[in-house]
Amino acid sequence: MPSLTKVIFLKELRETLRDKRVILGVVVSPLLLTPALMGAVMFFASKKAVEQQTATLEVGIYQEAAFPELTDYIEKNEGLTVSPFDTREAAIEAIQTFQTRAVIAIPLEARITFQANGSAPIEIIYDQANENSGNAHNRLQGILREFNQEQTKLRLISSNLDESFIKPTEIKSTSIAENSAVVGFVLSMFLPYIVIMGAAFGGLNTAFDLCAGEKERGTMETLLVSPASRYEIVKGKLYTIFIVSLISAICSILGILIAMAFGDQIIQTIFGESMSISYLNLLALVIIVVPLALLSSAALLIVSTFARNPKEAQAYIFPFIAIFLFPAALSFVLGAESPIYTALIPVLNIAISMKQLLGNAFDLSYFSIALATSLAYAWLTIRLVSHLFQRETILFRS
Repeated sequence: MPSLTKVIFLKELRETLRDKRVILGVVVSPLLLTPALMGAVMFFASKKAVEQQTATLEVGIYQEAAFPELTDYIEKNEGLTVSPFDTREAAIEAIQTFQTRAVIAIPLEARITFQANGSAPIEIIYDQANENSGNAHNRLQGILREFNQEQTKLRLISSNLDESFIKPTEIKSTSIAENSAVVGFVLSMFLPYIVIMGAAFGGLNTAFDLCAGEKERGTMETLLVSPASRYEIVKGKLYTIFIVSLISAICSILGILIAMAFGDQIIQTIFGESMSISYLNLLALVIIVVPLALLSSAALLIVSTFARNPKEAQAYIFPFIAIFLFPAALSFVLGAESPIYTALIPVLNIAISMKQLLGNAFDLSYFSIALATSLAYAWLTIRLVSHLFQRETILFRS
């Protein structure tokens, strides 16, 4: 790094790191707030799921005709408190006033159809707009499925038929994926998006302050008459934004890993294994993020160079958001084994490369092309920034 560029870089970086907004947005939020929020969400979500499974629910039964085989089966369930209703209207009113959460309605012909080995029509009345009522509905559906399975076996036995009579095929699914690979696949669904957002927007405040802010404060002229060339000034400012963006991206990765550590018990319950990323994959994630941070830093500097002040720069940010947000969102749809031509699409190629690294679908040729093209796009954007800095009409727009 040439001496004057280094002087400008260190001066801008020092001033940037003094800004509490930068520290809060780039370091504190990804490393502390994100894990805390995700950890809290995962904790309360798991706690709520357990409560829904173990809660005793108030349900009702409305019978136009007796169906003891079914009602006895429902009433013996320890997770339910069952109340009888004489009319359909009374059952609906009880749901609306929260006296009961859902009601099994048994029509007149239900038991007759059942005893004739037919399918008895059964209705579950519930309030879809009420969470507890929906939970009761799902619980009753599960109980009815168990009842159906039990009665099916009894019917087969009474007809001297084997259970295979109603199962023409026996399906066995065998996954060769290790549990750690499954966890990585799930992680690959959202981590690239978060990292891209961190790299793209982590340096936003810094970029707007280093150029548009200097125009507003009137300090740009002082910098331009210094011994440093305009190319050196551009590089000094660009390196500052790049460092901030890269730190933001890395902190986003670490923040997600910390959040996953908080939810390790839930992950083990679901997948049977803790989440882990190898140091090699973690290093590759950081490497592939470098050109992304360079590209976003140069793009932000273009916006800041063109704007007269930070407020105007914010007005110009929409195209920048679209350029980075759309490919990042598209990565939700496209899989890790995407066509090779997607390695040429900026931002998207970074997201897919990260999905490959996390999902055990690493493709060296794709990774290499994505890395090379991303560096090329970053270089072209940097050249464009340097060109804008040479134009007085851009730097001193009134």
